[in-house]
Amino acid sequence: MIKNYFKIAWRNLVRNKIYTAINITGLAIGLSVCMLIILYVEHETSYDKFHANADRIFWIQGKIKMGNDSVFMPEMSFPTASLASQNDPSVESYVRYMKPYKKPSIENALKPSLKFAEDKFLFADSNFFSFFSFKLLNGNKNKVLKNPFTVVISSNTAKKYFGENNPIGKTIKYDDKYNFTITGVAEKVPSNSSIQYDFIASIQSLASMDDYKDLVESQRVQLGSFSTYFLLNNKRNVPKLEATLQQLGKNTSNGDNNETYFATPLTSTHLDANFGDNSNIKYLSIFPFIAALILLLALTNYISLSTARSTTRAKEIGVRKVMGASKKSISVQFFIESALYTTISFVLAYVLSTIFQPLFFNFLQINIDPSFLYNSHLLLSFAALFVITVLLASAYPSILLSAYKPVKVLYGKFSKQSGGLTVRKAFTVFQFSISVALIVCAIVIDKQMYFFRHTNTGVNKDNIIMIPFAPSIGKHYSAFRQETASLAGVQQTTVAHYPMYKGYDDFFFKPKNTNMSIAVPVFSVDENFIPMLGLHWKIKPDDSLFYQKQNQVIINEAAISKLNLNRDPLHEKLSMSGQQVEIAGVLKDFNYESLHDKIGALSMFIGSDTSSGWGMFGGCLFAKVNPHVNIPSLIKEMKKIYEKYDDINPFEYSFMDESYNAMYTAEDRLSKIFTVFTSFTIFIACLGLFGLATFMAEQRTKEIGIRKVLGASVSQVTSMLSKDFIKLVVLAVVIASPVAWWAMNKWLRNFVYRINISWWIFFIAGLLVFVIALITIIFKAIKAAIANPVDSLRSE
Repeated sequence: MIKNYFKIAWRNLVRNKIYTAINITGLAIGLSVCMLIILYVEHETSYDKFHANADRIFWIQGKIKMGNDSVFMPEMSFPTASLASQNDPSVESYVRYMKPYKKPSIENALKPSLKFAEDKFLFADSNFFSFFSFKLLNGNKNKVLKNPFTVVISSNTAKKYFGENNPIGKTIKYDDKYNFTITGVAEKVPSNSSIQYDFIASIQSLASMDDYKDLVESQRVQLGSFSTYFLLNNKRNVPKLEATLQQLGKNTSNGDNNETYFATPLTSTHLDANFGDNSNIKYLSIFPFIAALILLLALTNYISLSTARSTTRAKEIGVRKVMGASKKSISVQFFIESALYTTISFVLAYVLSTIFQPLFFNFLQINIDPSFLYNSHLLLSFAALFVITVLLASAYPSILLSAYKPVKVLYGKFSKQSGGLTVRKAFTVFQFSISVALIVCAIVIDKQMYFFRHTNTGVNKDNIIMIPFAPSIGKHYSAFRQETASLAGVQQTTVAHYPMYKGYDDFFFKPKNTNMSIAVPVFSVDENFIPMLGLHWKIKPDDSLFYQKQNQVIINEAAISKLNLNRDPLHEKLSMSGQQVEIAGVLKDFNYESLHDKIGALSMFIGSDTSSGWGMFGGCLFAKVNPHVNIPSLIKEMKKIYEKYDDINPFEYSFMDESYNAMYTAEDRLSKIFTVFTSFTIFIACLGLFGLATFMAEQRTKEIGIRKVLGASVSQVTSMLSKDFIKLVVLAVVIASPVAWWAMNKWLRNFVYRINISWWIFFIAGLLVFVIALITIIFKAIKAAIANPVDSLRSE
């Protein structure tokens, strides 16, 4: 019996090629999009779960309360872990690691030409590889980091520095100053690990390194420089650990500690709101919602066409019932038919998702290991998707078709029933409502992104190249800057401690007439910074050479209210980190961070351009270039000059406008997602509309023939066939517009600076869907209208 069901299902599938193609294509596209989204979401939520004791490992963070603000810090002092372990029996083990303050220069000691700046270099405790589940290809996990100045490198790094040679026992140089012996080679770090490294060096080395030995001599439990993880004997003991840390913080600082410590599960590290990869996780919850919408659209498309075709098989069902077939057997038959369609669609979807995975990963700017594609949890998710799709796609058609009453069907009364038509119309309205809503969302997000990139932030960002330089420039700083400034195409230069939009220092100021301290961002720049970036004065300094005096500070307008100053605060004194500074001028507010937030208080210290000031601590050189200069050639010349004075650190550069745009990676990704998925949605909806239009034209063949015989023109017949569908599309626009307005208005509230949602956005979205739907329908309508009525009536 089951074999016959499959035979009948296959024959129907082959006989109705157009409907088969529409059903399978629409469902396959929807499923492939769902698979890609499931892959991405599973990967993002699987971070660090591969570690053996992941559920009992906790990462320690802290925060400092400053007035009404809290400053979060992800790292603790060196003795924190050992002291907590000694005082809390719930701690089974701990591990610490530290990232160097700046990218170290690493070279193969035997081949100095193999020299690179490495940003994935960590110093870690000797139990790093036994605490975590990172795999070693060579070396004993309990011994590789036991001695100072030993290091484990990743397999990719081994090839980078040593080719196919065995690196064990060989030496690498750190900043041309310290020699590290390679004692192990680690397997490539999984892409779903929040801890990424190319080098893991022994933490004991720090005691002999000039820049870091003070850190390991500390005896206080406080915020510091070491990422600290505890393995607890029971995860319910987290509150006890937090209380232990809080008490140790007070004890080791004689009660002078206003820091709060808290533990975060290792598996939540990647999605941590304060320290996670915000560009990936900010809109992560939207992805499953979009996947569900697209799958629902594909399923409604399938169900709508399946039930629309039911009239062509009504007599078959009636005859089967008269011959003794039970409702259950007919239901099973149609369930198997739908399951066959769904299975073929699922296989095709898997092939499509595999083909488009590289493009999808590149589109989202993410990296996922190929091995993750065979993760058991991911495969179970795909299996669940298959089962859910089969059930949803098969249940309604099989129940509906098996419920036909044979007497009504054989007397031809079934065709007069309108319930099925109403359901199909509702499906069409639903599909196009989603399409209109997504188009509106895509337009609004795109407009907001355009606003981000083109609004006046008060900073001239165009044609500025930023070149970070290290203290190794030293006494050659002046020559380095002068030669860069003299290049053809360079208009002017300035210098700051950090590249713009990539960091600043925080200092603690005391607002007037208060005892509390608040953190205020500090820019350290030279005298050319303000004019070159086009910043404007609110209150200009009395003395143009104010920067040559000691303890002179510039503030912005927002700092006046934040620090309780007078409207004209010139020459007022402020307490900053224990010393008195004098306000020399006030700048008009400008956006030194992203437009997500309101402009905050800012202070700026301007120093003279000297080697002793900038060469000693390093900084960033800003070079403003002419609009039509040959950028690649100019960068090449800048690199030559840089390498002339610094042969340790590699030459790096960035454009200020690109650094500004990089702050909106999450929104940019969301814009792309909506644009692409909206296209899929419209395509699926149009497939369904085309199928229904084809079916309705077939159903009304006799009517169309009679109308043409009585004198109806092609345009009249086309209009007759099209108007009902166009009404549905117009209704979809009416339903979708307020929903889309509500959703986008809520999204825009995330930004202090935002656009207004204009009426024309809804008009364009509706017009676009209207035109697409009209083109889809009119093709079939015209074909039906120009058919020879003699053939139509003869066939009847």
